[in-house]
Amino acid sequence: MDDDVKAEVMDIGGNGGGGFEYEMVLRAVAFCLTLVAAVVAGVDYQTQTIPITISDSLAPLTIQVTAKWHYLSSSVFFVVANSMACCYSFASLILSMNKKIKTRLPLPLMISDLVMVALLFSANGAATAVGVIGLNGNSHTQWQKVCYIFKRYCHQGAASIVISFLGSFAFLWLVVFAILNLHKKSN
Repeated sequence: MDDDVKAEVMDIGGNGGGGFEYEMVLRAVAFCLTLVAAVVAGVDYQTQTIPITISDSLAPLTIQVTAKWHYLSSSVFFVVANSMACCYSFASLILSMNKKIKTRLPLPLMISDLVMVALLFSANGAATAVGVIGLNGNSHTQWQKVCYIFKRYCHQGAASIVISFLGSFAFLWLVVFAILNLHKKSN
């Protein structure tokens, strides 16, 4: 193998051997963060007893109400998107460890990383939008605030969104570093 080809094979992950480590770390971080976000959101539920007053002369009725993650389509999308990103990051981590395979896959990995960025940011946006409505309500559509009743449910959902945003940024940095490496190779 001549020196030019050997240098290019070693530089696929970044600057010589140093790029390989940051890529492995970012893929492992993305795996852990998306796994935690999916699990935290996937086990999110809370049951509360709510008093309802029908008339001032009658005693209030109490109704037990449960909030679960799968009641909202945006939460289902959020959990599925984080699960997909988690599975992808695990598979790409395994593929990236094998340098022989990785030298053949830099462009497909970069494109797949970019798809994960788009998928995660869209899921995060959908879950955040519904979370803001749950927190503040919407007077125009007569949607009431629910986070004052289901505090733990809303806090757990917000925590999973923050964790997922961090996972999204890990994938975003993978794409940025891959683009910088392609730019460096072209010069």
